[in-house]
Amino acid sequence: MIVALLIANWLTFWRDTNSHAAAAHGVKAFGQKKYGDAVKAFGKANAIAPTPVRAFNLGTAEIAAGNREAGASTLGAAINDPALRADALYNRGNAALAANAYDYAIRDYTDALKLRPTDPDTKRNLEIALRRKAMQQKSEGGDQGGSGGQQKQQQKQPKPEGRQEQPKSDPNTEALLRSVQQQEQEELQRMNKPAQRKVHVGW
Repeated sequence: MIVALLIANWLTFWRDTNSHAAAAHGVKAFGQKKYGDAVKAFGKANAIAPTPVRAFNLGTAEIAAGNREAGASTLGAAINDPALRADALYNRGNAALAANAYDYAIRDYTDALKLRPTDPDTKRNLEIALRRKAMQQKSEGGDQGGSGGQQKQQQKQPKPEGRQEQPKSDPNTEALLRSVQQQEQEELQRMNKPAQRKVHVGW
């Protein structure tokens, strides 16, 4: 019995130590833009002890390394974690936008903006996805991704330590974007008012 407990404790210690070391190596490699090495390290960490953070890191590295489909799939394991959801949606949206899969990109950016309405990178990329989709619909057989703005290529960074169904089109996406922009303008106007005239307005 004692031997069994010792073995179990040693295995737990080995697993934790090796997974943490691999994750730390992945973060370092990603920071040095060695994305292939980051994929290997994060993959090892996630294989030893899977967690949503490790899935996020692995998926982000896979996208950065050019394996967008695998990265988008891996990020699915991180999206259910409230602390990671906005960043995972943003990174998955970037993968879709780079692949000219505008419906997927619009869906993910819209969902990310619902969680983080003031994120400038997400707003910019949503605008680009909407613009490119409109251009795609207007011109058949043209260059679908060569114009319409430059997306923010930088992924949300790794955290230290199957195939998707076609999304349904959301008619409220552009309205959401306009609403976010209007809220920012109203906030700027309130901030510019003299202090003595400042009043609290309930939402």
